Amino acid sequence: MILNIMPYDEVQLPRFVRDELLDGSASEIDIDYNYLGQAIDTSWGRSSTPMTSSRSVKFTLAGQSMLIAKYITIVNFSSTGMFKTMKAEQIDEAEKVVYAALAHVKAAYKDLAGRAIKVKETSRNDDIEIIGMGVHSPLRRAYYRATFTFDVG
Repeated sequence: MILNIMPYDEVQLPRFVRDELLDGSASEIDIDYNYLGQAIDTSWGRSSTPMTSSRSVKFTLAGQSMLIAKYITIVNFSSTGMFKTMKAEQIDEAEKVVYAALAHVKAAYKDLAGRAIKVKETSRNDDIEIIGMGVHSPLRRAYYRATFTFDVG
């Protein structure tokens, strides 16, 4: 097998990378995605539910500037009136839990990268999926899910 290794000046790099490497005129990339990925990782050696097993927050990266937080919990309610109250309470709890987890991610990124990261919420949505309901019992069990989208910059 013969490997054809190209000299450095013949490597086809994106223009902004090539400019930065050659003369430093391009703007510096602010986000280190390797460190950000380590800060949001809860699938290898860490748990997404460190304090409680009743809810979970997972972060994912989408594209180069979006961070998505997915919150899920199981709720119980018994009537339509209680459903409306429960949903309002869950919206507040989801916001508190996601922003606490986001503060932890920002602190972990700062420890790893040595600099802070700026995050701005761009959208959010939520839904409820009923997963358990009996004809002889008023108790209803449901998943409450909320998705927060943040712009990283």
